[in-house]
Amino acid sequence: MSAVARTRAVVVDRPAAALVVPLLLFDLLAFVVPFGFLLRISLSDRLPAQAYAEGTWSTAGYRYLLDPSNTLLSVLGFTLAFAVVVTALSVLIATLYAHAMWRADGAVRAVLIAGALVSMFTAIVVKLFAAILVFSPQGAFNTALVGSGLLSEPLRLVNNAPGAVIGQLYIVVPYSILAVYSVLSTVDESLIEAARDLGAGGPRAFREVVVPHAVPGMLVAGVISFTWSVGSYAAPLLLGSGSERTAGIAVSDLLLRQFDWPAAAALAVVVTLSVVAVLVATRIALGRSGVSSGGR
Repeated sequence: MSAVARTRAVVVDRPAAALVVPLLLFDLLAFVVPFGFLLRISLSDRLPAQAYAEGTWSTAGYRYLLDPSNTLLSVLGFTLAFAVVVTALSVLIATLYAHAMWRADGAVRAVLIAGALVSMFTAIVVKLFAAILVFSPQGAFNTALVGSGLLSEPLRLVNNAPGAVIGQLYIVVPYSILAVYSVLSTVDESLIEAARDLGAGGPRAFREVVVPHAVPGMLVAGVISFTWSVGSYAAPLLLGSGSERTAGIAVSDLLLRQFDWPAAAALAVVVTLSVVAVLVATRIALGRSGVSSGGR
């Protein structure tokens, strides 16, 4: 049987499998092959005269990453801590915002949904420069606080770690909101009313009814936030200071300034594997919660 005949037989006998093949090819070409090249570069020798020593094999890039004489380990530690903080804040904000969207009606719900969508459709650089204008010492936020008498002097919310966190939240929160809301929108709102009729106050009803149902969406929101934040570059660069040096900034410096491709690739591989580990852990958590088998 020819290859064409075999392909035709697969399409006819297994149409579902035939639909999956293009997606697998896309994943192979867009993700697996580039990661293979990245891994190969990370295992090449570090030579001062050239960025990539083709044909060589070495773990020098990974040894350089673990060398305490440079700052790459501290950069990696800061990146992971930064991603964890942003993820926790993003999931918290997204859950509260999505709950408000879910409980709102009519025009209020439309405005809340539009607020999340418009932020998603705005370019990242535009959002970050807007954050600088809003949260700078002379920005709208500090001007309102000082003008109202709540503060005697402006807060320093940019060019530091809080600024980097705020900038990253501007990027990831809209996606987290939609992830949580997509789950809450399938929940029967009468459950809240039933909890209130049984004597549960608003906070208790939220904690015991809303949060358990929102857990799958919160996990997805956490994955989105962590994945974006562990590879963050623009927000720490524009709203942070020189101390807020993430793995993305370090990889850029190694590639474009030091021309140390093996070390840059090694750092990128470690960051990528950390994201994969989070994805696997989330998949296991979703499976244990029963989501993969139909949920509640």
